[in-house]
Amino acid sequence: MTSIRLATRGSPLALWQAETVASMLRSTDSSLDVRLEIVKTSGDVVLDRPIPELGATGVFTKEVDRRVVEGRADAAVHSLKDLATLLETGLVLGAHLPRGPVEDVLVAPIHRTLDALPKGAVVATGSLRRRAMLLRARPDLVVVGSRGNVATRIAKADGVGVHATVLARAGLMRLDAESAITEVLPTSLVLPAVGQAIVAVTCRGDDLSTRARLAAIDDPVARACAAAERALLRALRAGCHAPVGGFAVVVDGVLRLEGRVLDANGSQSVEGLAVGSPSEAESIGERLAEDMARRGAARLLGGPAS
Repeated sequence: MTSIRLATRGSPLALWQAETVASMLRSTDSSLDVRLEIVKTSGDVVLDRPIPELGATGVFTKEVDRRVVEGRADAAVHSLKDLATLLETGLVLGAHLPRGPVEDVLVAPIHRTLDALPKGAVVATGSLRRRAMLLRARPDLVVVGSRGNVATRIAKADGVGVHATVLARAGLMRLDAESAITEVLPTSLVLPAVGQAIVAVTCRGDDLSTRARLAAIDDPVARACAAAERALLRALRAGCHAPVGGFAVVVDGVLRLEGRVLDANGSQSVEGLAVGSPSEAESIGERLAEDMARRGAARLLGGPAS
């Protein structure tokens, strides 16, 4: 019997993702033995500091991918939005699962919606992107950090000390926690993170057998959208936790990519749009990044103007 080892974090959402990949792989070959290798990352262990303070991008992914690089696993399953735009040396993106719902959502048990939150309400999120976009819409809010798994962050929104928390809609749906959602925030208000709601699988570039198995479950639309969004982020020289949103869709054979860069407090922003063929996804992202950098995005991200 042929086997394949999938490295994954051990959180409930990470396990959902890994089990979904495993099920899809088994559907292509009923004799395939798929095993999960659980990895505890530094991002899982250090919970008393904001993610950007942990010092590097990929705090939830690098140690998982290291198992693959070292040959202790054949592939690694990730939430794509957590992956740095430059992968570990020797790794490639072998598969992208069909994208889930991309929106961020509000969990506000008493006031229910963003507009209904009282002045000075406390909103919890660990994301600089969400923080900046929330403050852009409601500068009066007090945005505080939040870490932990989905259930922990839902529980923190008690409606009094913490009036609301903001989470990814896809994660709540995948964990059957959709009932906690009190408002779906439109992408016009909170543009998703690059790669949000896409489950991705990395593997070694020279492992042709694993690459072939992963190619059988790869979704070409999700791959094209991910390539455009990640090229945008990479060309902006922004990390996966920077206040940057990027969202691509393919409609009638045309890829449409939106981008938004903000300063930390949401008081300034640069937005842009680029379209083209899905086969040119990376160049679309690079072109949009160049345009946005020229109009001030690089300055907002703390880099040199282009």
